[in-house]
Amino acid sequence: MNADEAAIRDMLEQWAEATRDGREEEILANHLNELVLFDVLSPLQYTSAAQYRDSWESWQPDARGPVQFALQDLSVQAGADVGYAFGLLQCGGTLPDGRTFSDTVRITFCLLKRGGMWKVAHQHVSKPVERG
Repeated sequence: MNADEAAIRDMLEQWAEATRDGREEEILANHLNELVLFDVLSPLQYTSAAQYRDSWESWQPDARGPVQFALQDLSVQAGADVGYAFGLLQCGGTLPDGRTFSDTVRITFCLLKRGGMWKVAHQHVSKPVERG
C-alpha cells in the first residue's frame, strides 16, 4: 500500500468513526461541497454535501448506546490525483424501545486530491434488492 492509499484508508476510517460517534460536524469534513452522493434511502441522490446533511434528521435512526458503523473489506487504489475505495459497511445499534437493528450495505467512494488532501467527490451506498 502506497502513502496515498494509506491516507485514503485513514480518512475513510475517520469518517466511519465520526459517524459512529455522532460527531456530525466532522462527518463531511473530507467531502467536497459539490459532490454526487447516492444513498440507500430516498431521495437516493444528493448533489451537495449541504443537501445530504440537511436530510439526516429525516432518516437517521435514534439509536441508544453504542452504534455500529464499521468499514469491512475495504479496497483502496490511488493515482496521482484520483482514487477510489470500495467495500462493505456494517451498521447497527439499539433503538429507544430496546429493539436492535443491523444491516450490511455496499459502499464506494471516488476521491480527488485537492491541495494535497484527498476529498470524497462521489459516495455510493447500496443494498441488493431481494427478489421473490
